[in-house]
Amino acid sequence: MEFDFPSQKCTFGDAEIAFREEGSGKQTIIWVHGLPLDSRSWAAQRLHFAKGYHNVYLDLREYGESSKLPDEVQDVTQVYCDDIKTLMDHLFIQRAHLVGFASAGHVALRFAAQNPARIQKLVTINGTPRFRRGEDWPWGFSEEAIGLFTSAAARDGIRGITAAVLNPSVVFRELSSVEAQKVKAWFEKMSHNAGTKTLLGFFNHISRDDDRHLVPQILAPTLLITGSMSQEVPSQSAMYLRQKIKDARMVEIPDADHFAFITRPVIVNALIEGFLSS
Repeated sequence: MEFDFPSQKCTFGDAEIAFREEGSGKQTIIWVHGLPLDSRSWAAQRLHFAKGYHNVYLDLREYGESSKLPDEVQDVTQVYCDDIKTLMDHLFIQRAHLVGFASAGHVALRFAAQNPARIQKLVTINGTPRFRRGEDWPWGFSEEAIGLFTSAAARDGIRGITAAVLNPSVVFRELSSVEAQKVKAWFEKMSHNAGTKTLLGFFNHISRDDDRHLVPQILAPTLLITGSMSQEVPSQSAMYLRQKIKDARMVEIPDADHFAFITRPVIVNALIEGFLSS
């Protein structure tokens, strides 16, 4: 499953953004991983898209081989958006397709809204403009659910919060027990490499974002992929986006969970390829 070639570094100031680059197609796809993973999690997509596209696999700050976030950072999502733009400029990529999973689907939505001229097509896999429930947003994490993750981190550090994020009663349920354990062990390595502070950065920062006001500014044709069994980002979030983004289509994969890109790669890859080539 692992990528078998080294990452490169885009350096600016005191920060480094790690990325992997492959393929020589005329169109570029930038792949942005979600929590608790890094660029290596796109292995099933790499095998499918390597021949037809120029692919850039990004490690977000604090994940993989990228630098840590500044201690005083208040808006993690905006740092990630700025890093995508910096990387595109570094690689002289004027426009690209952008694919983001979960927390990075959230980042991708904001980036597309803020930089419409830089995006050809946008794909989110279980992306959402808001992760926490509220009076006018009944989907996503309740305060009690957030507390389970932060308590696990306080009690058992990275092992505790990783176990909560990769809870087998919630994810990997459509895989056989052998395959589920294999994927879980692979994902655990990436999560442990990220560390407790990084994962808590999602629950303490990104999960508090509310980007609904930005969604109508997205002009790029958009594909919203959602799994019908995803509890972290339920399909209602994709339906909301489908109604608010001018040129959007939504596909719900029956009985797929949160990590559909790895548990249902054949379906997800076909959906993305069909959308990008249409």
